[in-house]
Amino acid sequence: MAKLAKLSRTTVSQILNGNDARFPQETRDRVAAAAAQLNYRPSRAGRALVTGVSDLIVIVVPNITFGTRLQETIEHFSAEAERLGLNALVRYVGSDIAATLTTILDLRPAAVFHLAVFDRETIAELEAAGTPVLPRIPVAPGDVNGFDHLVGRMQAQELLRLPRRRLLYAILADDRIGPFGIHRAEGVAEGAAAAGAPAPQVISVPIDLEGAIAALEPVLQQIDGPVGIACYNDEVAIGVLAVVRRLGLSVPERVAVVGVDRIDVGQLVSPRLTTIAINMAVINAQFVSELKRLLGRPEFGAYPNVEAAESVALESLVALVPGESS
Repeated sequence: MAKLAKLSRTTVSQILNGNDARFPQETRDRVAAAAAQLNYRPSRAGRALVTGVSDLIVIVVPNITFGTRLQETIEHFSAEAERLGLNALVRYVGSDIAATLTTILDLRPAAVFHLAVFDRETIAELEAAGTPVLPRIPVAPGDVNGFDHLVGRMQAQELLRLPRRRLLYAILADDRIGPFGIHRAEGVAEGAAAAGAPAPQVISVPIDLEGAIAALEPVLQQIDGPVGIACYNDEVAIGVLAVVRRLGLSVPERVAVVGVDRIDVGQLVSPRLTTIAINMAVINAQFVSELKRLLGRPEFGAYPNVEAAESVALESLVALVPGESS
């Protein structure tokens, strides 16, 4: 390329790597023309060897079933990373966190964004190796899953507005690991304990009517009086409502149901679903704000009405959406 542009290799290298401010426009144009003629593409691997950091951001997701909101979040993160000149790589994690940690360290990404996957020790190991880990939402000491615990506590609080309700927790029946569901169930148990109610029984509920009936009917038959069912997400909650209708039980008098995610279809079913909405607008904007600050890219502008990541309270990220099912 230097030969074609009739320039030194040092000049061409400087311009291709963005250090072109001191060169005349005519020189930059010659390099650009030579690059286009030769169909030049920079070597990301080579750049990573020189700088010690790649242009990747690794989005680490637990190996769970995808809900609508989670898919939208990953698509948004990927698009924003690309807008900032990065390439997003999505990594699904099962039970072997160590393998994922090794892969990330080998890739040397610009940053890692994880969705309730890493514990404090793993985060500390990544950051000690020079890999920033996002998000940086503060939680109470020892409570690395504070967000999902809060969601569960809110479900319990809504269901126990009628104190006599016996709580159940309906988790998705799936062989894949589901940290969100586990931690939300723990939150429901915390909410029950705070209200002096018995701990909820956890029931695995498949998303098919006959399977859901087989899972729920024996349990509901054994309980006299009102029942409150906190559900892993809105899809599970809609399945639970279908079972309750098939069994001829009244909602919310006999069985109350609360979901999570506030998907559109949950607001179209009858009775309209009570749910916990997750404020993805704030979470998405927070991701972009943290990433821009990390990269030192203020030229992309700030998101309006979004506070710094360190000041975002967990309570601001979730809200009860009252419906007719509780």
